[in-house]
Amino acid sequence: MAADQVKRLEQEINALRNQLRQQNRQAEQERQRIINESKQALGYYQEDMKRAVREHDEKTKKEYERMLKEYQQNLDRDLQNETADMNANYRKLLEDVKRSEEELERKSREMEQAVQSIRNDLSNKNAGSSMEAREYIMNATGEFHKIEQKPHEKFMPKRLAVFYNAIKDSQQLYKAGLFEASTAVALSAKSGLERLGCNIDDKVSQWDRQYELFVMKLNYFTAKIQQELDDWEEFIDEKSGKNADLRKKHLIEINYWSKGEFAELVKSMNKYRHIAAEIASMGKEEYLKKPESANTDELKEYIKEITRLDERLGTFSHLYKLRYSASCRRADWGESIIDFLSDEINLTWHEEMTGYRQASEEVLSSTDFKDYVRVNFNGEEVTEDTREWLKLVFENSSDNRIYVYLVPVEAKNNVENRVIIHIDYGGAEQEMYSRDICRHICEAIRCDEESGIVNYTSDINALKMNTNKSFSDTARDLEKMKKS
Repeated sequence: MAADQVKRLEQEINALRNQLRQQNRQAEQERQRIINESKQALGYYQEDMKRAVREHDEKTKKEYERMLKEYQQNLDRDLQNETADMNANYRKLLEDVKRSEEELERKSREMEQAVQSIRNDLSNKNAGSSMEAREYIMNATGEFHKIEQKPHEKFMPKRLAVFYNAIKDSQQLYKAGLFEASTAVALSAKSGLERLGCNIDDKVSQWDRQYELFVMKLNYFTAKIQQELDDWEEFIDEKSGKNADLRKKHLIEINYWSKGEFAELVKSMNKYRHIAAEIASMGKEEYLKKPESANTDELKEYIKEITRLDERLGTFSHLYKLRYSASCRRADWGESIIDFLSDEINLTWHEEMTGYRQASEEVLSSTDFKDYVRVNFNGEEVTEDTREWLKLVFENSSDNRIYVYLVPVEAKNNVENRVIIHIDYGGAEQEMYSRDICRHICEAIRCDEESGIVNYTSDINALKMNTNKSFSDTARDLEKMKKS
């Protein structure tokens, strides 16, 4: 009897599924043990991590980052092969799992063929028990409703509709009096739904692990961003306390000196914090039912992006403070040079020609520049960029213009100021006088003449060809000044 064959196959499939469930549980325990060891260690370090960020304990931070990376690798790598190499019993268990999966697949195909055979045989009308058919339809429907509560569209899209149609077919066969066929179709639908449920549960488990790592990475990065603001306040010796406006002003300052990079990091961080907050608010189960919710691969990409953001923060955290310090030093040097050259050697200082480099149209329209001007200059129309070179212009009694540029040079995550001097003689070069001016400027800013900080140039074209953009831009401005 074909119906008896289907029921026999159902029993065999159930037995195989139970066996496979047990084998998978044992295999997963070994995998979970490795993952849990990493996760447990991370848990112990959570509070210590916050202290390490606050106190700049680099050793502890590096250890926490190492454990985060190890945990991520344990989630992402194929632990099966690795563990199988170390554990012969585990390898054998995995082989048993594979054989069970293949046998289950074979039996499932056999059932489908048997069911199709019964459906095609219309001679058995009214054969079989109507009560039995009704019971199997109810069982299949109950399994269907269980799957409906799972995030099936997120992880196994459009699969549930197949079983919905199968149950409908079973009901139609029942109404037509084809009870044996109805029973067979309902049996097949229930078996397929159980397999679908197991697959969804596995996918949810994988998602859940990546989500936990995502939150860990995000919390760590958020702590670093918050600490960056505290560090800046410490650096400039201006604590905001509970003053929200001052805190915001400091955020704008960091963004200005980082040339907009800090705002980009904060924007990305807030995007991911919004996602995490939404999941926490809705609950994972409801969140995963949203069509636009992040899937496992997207979570992995979020984790990678947070890692990249963290690396960027580490790169420019030191650099923007150096830019600020170098700018302050240029301002101090500028005042010292003006005082010395004006008072000690009686040069005429052209205040109207003195100032920082004029910001480009792109810089003028940038948010970091506009915000900085707004909070620091009380609505004044400022177009000079204090992150760039400072130009001083003098004139001697022979009407020779003396141009002094204090230029920031960035290289290898460092910022150093250099002084470039050019004298427009309008005739033959007076080398002795040029050397005297250089010596006076070294004296004004208290640097050694051999330090390489102060440099004289007579050839503007050669300076324009310099590979350092700061120097070549200075040469172009010099050229423009001489023509004006």
